[in-house]
Amino acid sequence: MYKEILVGYDGSQASQKALERAIEIAKLSGANLHIVGVIRPFEFGAVDIYTIEEIEAYEKEEISKEEKYLKNAAELAKQNGLEPKLKVLEGEPAEELMSYADENGCDLIVVGRRGVGGFKRLLLGSTASSLVKYANQSVLVVV
Repeated sequence: MYKEILVGYDGSQASQKALERAIEIAKLSGANLHIVGVIRPFEFGAVDIYTIEEIEAYEKEEISKEEKYLKNAAELAKQNGLEPKLKVLEGEPAEELMSYADENGCDLIVVGRRGVGGFKRLLLGSTASSLVKYANQSVLVVV
């Protein structure tokens, strides 16, 4: 059974489904639950267009938004008898989730599937796809 479960959460419907499944698995296996949100940094090429203050305001707003999402996710976990660990990271989502999982001894990563355009049924989102290919842990992609 799993001992440390990481769920990638961004407030989307797909990540909500992943959270619900991660909670079920954590309850069944007695595992600890880690709910992690990742914000993407401001695009480096845009630095010439925006001021430092605008970039800092954007990043502060994104962090605040992600913290709100994680707080809501934590409430659902607590209603199910779990005390989740919450973390907001900044960077490329798949890389950050894999690093967090490695550093925290997570043995399962749970994420939602993301569809793109008309190929929704055929393609995994880039984060889910990268995790499936490169993570050192088992990965559950929730549809």
